[in-house]
Amino acid sequence: LSFLWQLENFFWPQVLYTTSLTMTLLSSRALSRLKCSATATNRKVIRSLSSTFQPKENDNSEQSDFTHPQDFVKIQFEPGEWDPDKKDPLYKPPFKSRAKIMSAEDYAQRPRVGFDEEFDSLRDAMVTLTWLTGADNDKIYDAYLQLMAKSSTTTSHEYVMRVIAQQFNLDIDRVAAIIQLAHNEDQYRKEGREIHYEVQDYVDRKIKEHIKNAYSEFDETDPIDFVEDPVGVDGGGDIDTRCASYVTVSDLEDVDRAAEEAVVREKTEARLKIDSHIYREDIDETRVEVKLSKEAKKLMSAQKSFKEEAERSPELCPMPGDNQERRGRWKYVAYAYNSGDKDKVSNKKRFSRAARKNQILDNVLVEHSGELRPASVAEVKSTSWKPLRDPKEFTITGANGVKDAWLRRTLQGEKGGWGRQKAPPEPKKAEPAAASDNNADEEIDDNSESEPVNDTDAPSDGDEAKDDKDKQE
Repeated sequence: LSFLWQLENFFWPQVLYTTSLTMTLLSSRALSRLKCSATATNRKVIRSLSSTFQPKENDNSEQSDFTHPQDFVKIQFEPGEWDPDKKDPLYKPPFKSRAKIMSAEDYAQRPRVGFDEEFDSLRDAMVTLTWLTGADNDKIYDAYLQLMAKSSTTTSHEYVMRVIAQQFNLDIDRVAAIIQLAHNEDQYRKEGREIHYEVQDYVDRKIKEHIKNAYSEFDETDPIDFVEDPVGVDGGGDIDTRCASYVTVSDLEDVDRAAEEAVVREKTEARLKIDSHIYREDIDETRVEVKLSKEAKKLMSAQKSFKEEAERSPELCPMPGDNQERRGRWKYVAYAYNSGDKDKVSNKKRFSRAARKNQILDNVLVEHSGELRPASVAEVKSTSWKPLRDPKEFTITGANGVKDAWLRRTLQGEKGGWGRQKAPPEPKKAEPAAASDNNADEEIDDNSESEPVNDTDAPSDGDEAKDDKDKQE
């Protein structure tokens, strides 16, 4: 008993001291990550915390008072996951799936050394096996057609893509690709091309079966619906938590409350950035002309006066008419500037990256078929002076894509270039070959009633028997 009493007095203080030290270290590490993300990097992000932390749900009743500078914006988007540059809070949708995976923070802090060559489960590997079927693509395309049909006079494909992406919990780039492919499929159907829907159904069925078998091997839940991969599947985790420094934290600090406040604060800042975003409206750039300076306008008036004199004096016309059909004239594009102003010339020769990205070059003239006019924005974008292309805008709209088809339909009245299209009627089938053979036989019989002119033309008994045998065959 004396020995046990001495052992107890020695053991319990050590346990209490070790427990207190462990809690202090855990608190200091958690708070160090919090301070690294909030103060050291000075970035406004939504951090993916550990899977053990569950922030409280906020009341979204204030969404009823949502207003936006653009009238066609009626929906307030929920923040998702930031892009690596921390500029777009809707870079990835929030992860919502029946399948459970490890959080990005826990996955980045997993042990790098072990005795196994592969993960024990799909959850530990942070892998989600999903597939987007043809039926899902049709739902997305139908939602796009309904939104555009119900829209007002001012439309924005960027905003519509955002709405559909939030509705189906998808990436905006994937939504734009699905809509563009469905638009191309409708145009193929209108042209009468063959579309193999049975191949798509077979592929969807087989891949779904493969996914179900893969999850059953690990006794995990099948996600069923398609879900995007969350940020952090590469194993890097949150870039704002990669900090080599540490701080000393007192046991009186409430780390859980500080972490919760940080998540709420960052979510509010992300919502403010989303609500203040200005969406690019659908504008026909072929009808928008660039700005011209006084020198450029003076040049246009001089060309106009010279053209009138040339029409009055045929000998001054550089290309007199010869009553022959001529091919189309080339279109010439020129950038006009005052060479006498050295300061402006030196500034115009060097364009900064920001200026090329956000500004259309002015004083661009186009000469076509003897007419000198200001260039349109679409024409400037096809020259070497074009501004830098916005990757997001190009992904959403593309070149000669569904947005251009919508503008041709609404502004130019084009029919059959946008929306669902029906296949052309099938051509009438030709008469059966048997009927044509019978008609030919009747003509032969009619001709056979007349007497042959020469004896050689008359069929012999052997020839008649041979013909009868051929007919029977």
